[in-house]
Amino acid sequence: MADLDVVDDIFEQSVPVIYVLSDSRGDTATSVVMAAAAQFGDGSVDIVRIPNVSAVEDVREYLDEHFDSSRPCAVFHTFANGNLRREIRRELDRRGIPSIDLLGPAVTVISTLTGEEPSHAIGAVYREHK
Repeated sequence: MADLDVVDDIFEQSVPVIYVLSDSRGDTATSVVMAAAAQFGDGSVDIVRIPNVSAVEDVREYLDEHFDSSRPCAVFHTFANGNLRREIRRELDRRGIPSIDLLGPAVTVISTLTGEEPSHAIGAVYREHK
C-alpha cells in the first residue's frame, strides 16, 4: 500500500485575519471586506473592526497587545485625514503588514474631477444622511 502524501500542518493552518481600521465606525471598510471575503466562502477570514482610531499610537497599542504572528493578516482602512493615513501606513509597512487604503484613492479622484479640496471630515457619510 502506498504512503499518503499528507502535509503535517494542514490541520493547524490559521484562518487569516483582516483588521479594519477607521477614524469613524468602520462600516464602509467592513462592507468592502465582507463583499470581498464572500468570494471565498464562509469562515475564509476573520474580520476584526477597530473603530475610532485617532492616532498612530492607537494602532501601535492595539497591535502590540493583540497581534498574533502565527496568523496571516492584512489591514483595510478608511481615514479621512491624509496625514494620519500616511503615518498608519508607515507603521504597518514597518511591521510588514500589507494594507489597503480604501478611501484615499477615491477622494483623490473625486478631488481631481471636481477641482475641490476634500473636507477631511470624519464620519462624513453619516452626517450627510441624517
